[in-house]
Amino acid sequence: MTESIAAIVLAAGCSTRMGDFKPLLPLGDKAALERTVGLFQRAKVAHLQVVTGHRAADLQPLLQQLKVNETFNQKYQAGMFTSIQCALQAMPNHIDAFFLQPVDMPLVRDRTLPQLIRARQESDRGIIHPLFFGKRGHPPLISTSYRETILSGDGTGGLKALLLPYEEDILEVEVADEHTVLDMDTPTDYDYLCHRWRNYQLPSPRECAHLMIHKFSCHKGIIAHCQQVAQVADRVAAAINESGGDVNRELLQAAALLHDCRRNQPHHATVGAAELHRLGFPQVAALIQQHMDLVPQPNFDLSATEILYLADKLTAGDRCVTLEERFAPKLRCFAGQTGPFMAMRRRLAAARQIQQKVEQLTGTALEQMLHPLPSFAAKG
Repeated sequence: MTESIAAIVLAAGCSTRMGDFKPLLPLGDKAALERTVGLFQRAKVAHLQVVTGHRAADLQPLLQQLKVNETFNQKYQAGMFTSIQCALQAMPNHIDAFFLQPVDMPLVRDRTLPQLIRARQESDRGIIHPLFFGKRGHPPLISTSYRETILSGDGTGGLKALLLPYEEDILEVEVADEHTVLDMDTPTDYDYLCHRWRNYQLPSPRECAHLMIHKFSCHKGIIAHCQQVAQVADRVAAAINESGGDVNRELLQAAALLHDCRRNQPHHATVGAAELHRLGFPQVAALIQQHMDLVPQPNFDLSATEILYLADKLTAGDRCVTLEERFAPKLRCFAGQTGPFMAMRRRLAAARQIQQKVEQLTGTALEQMLHPLPSFAAKG
């Protein structure tokens, strides 16, 4: 429930290190401020407060369009803490807790806020921090029981220092959202955020790693296998693109890193695909759904799905092997079982067909393409 939860968006700073006005920097077809505000509007928080200061007049048209509450911080040059105080002074009394979000962290995923709200509801903690691989990010969810403490503070050390004595009231929640720790303090940071926005429907490599460890609890062997499949798949995709193809390498990488996320469950491709679809990654889910079995397309265009299938069949554990090395033990194992034996034959035939398409399109033998990945390197 969000009826008693507010959000404070801090947009009063001078953007000194960035060299440009961060609230109005574009990410796709929307400004950073609009994307940040949209996060909380979609979550239907009860009260949304944007604190302005530097170049406040430049934000007026967008704020009016977004129909959000604005508070102007006359002391904005004194630092972020004064903006927090300014927002708390204007916050309605019925609010029990508030999210705190700088405008330069505009790509937090929608699913992160419900995780923090749920953690607050299920615990007795007054300060909920999102964590990404152990690093605290934004937005924290803070009880308004700290309102008077914050309003009476002098800002020394910022909000972090002020709340330091209350560590026992803090709950840290690991979230598979790299954007909780990504800001745009510098042009380099901004370039990376633009890259992340262009690929926002895909989990980043670090998000994939987080999901495998924290969401799916995969052991190191499965993770190492997925990482090796990702290397093989990307090597093949790069060669195809250099030969005039158009494979989405970001999509392929994400799918490869996650393809065995439910490896220890029956029908793991279907189960893993369904979970990733629920997490908001339908493109990745579609590839993973078919990584065990597929019928190659008769034309010579190569899809990311086919490349993932081939890369998986070229990887045994964390080693790169030939198709014969991968399938020979299984064919011997199932020699007396008609159903499983024919299934292995069908998968091998599909992999060979895709390999042939790769080699015809690139004009390069697969082993040469993958050298020096282990264990092709050892063979060479």
